[in-house]
This record gives sequence, structure tokens and C-alpha cells, in this order.
Amino acid sequence: MTTEDVQVRLRSKLERAFGAEEASILMDRPPGGWSDLVTNDVLAARLDALKSELVAEIRTLRADLVAQISGVRSDLGVEIASVRSDLGVEIASVRSDHGVEIAGLRTELHRELRAQTWRLAGLIFVSFGIFATLVRVL
Repeated sequence: MTTEDVQVRLRSKLERAFGAEEASILMDRPPGGWSDLVTNDVLAARLDALKSELVAEIRTLRADLVAQISGVRSDLGVEIASVRSDLGVEIASVRSDHGVEIAGLRTELHRELRAQTWRLAGLIFVSFGIFATLVRVL
């Protein structure tokens, strides 16, 4: 059965079901007319144009994003350098403050150890004296 035979049978069925005028509308032209039909070539051209626009937009967005990330990196680098510098100053200050305190503690500890050593030496000397006296007495 050829395409023409199928069309004739279909037209006959449509005429019986809907009438001749309706069958003619359905069989002879697309809704809205022939000018509303889109060919594959037209669709391909429109898709290619859309693809080109999207690619261009994505490239622009990518360039903007790279520039913004570069700016953020630069800003972060400056901030990190500033924090490092501030921390260096603070650490030096703490070391200086504690260095003075530690030096004072060392001096005091040295003085106290010397005094205790003299007291201990005196106690040993007195103990020997008492021991010697006890040895003589007994």
C-alpha cells in the first residue's frame, strides 16, 4: 500500500467522522498554515546560534570569575601578611615582657639558693660542733 493509498483511506475516514471541510483542514495543511512549519535546517541554525551565545556568555562569566578569584587571592595575601606581621610584633612583645620577668625570677632564685646554701652550711657546721662536743663529753 502506497502513501497515497493511505492518505485516501485516511481522508475517507475523516470525512465520515468529521465531515468534508474538517477532513480537508486536517489533511491539506498544518494548523496555523505552512508558514508556521519549522524545518530541521531552521532548527539547527537556531540551535547553533543559541549555542554560540551560550558559549560566549560562559566565557565571559568564566573570565569574570577568574578575575574575582584573583582579586580575592590578592586581598587574602595582603590580610595574611598583615596578620603575620601583627603576630610577630605581639610575640616579640610577649617574649620581651616574659624575658624580663624570667630574668627577675632567675635572680631571685639564685639569691634564695645562695641564702639556703649558707643556712645549710651553717647548720652542718653547728651540727659538727654539737657532735664534737657530745663525743668529748661521752
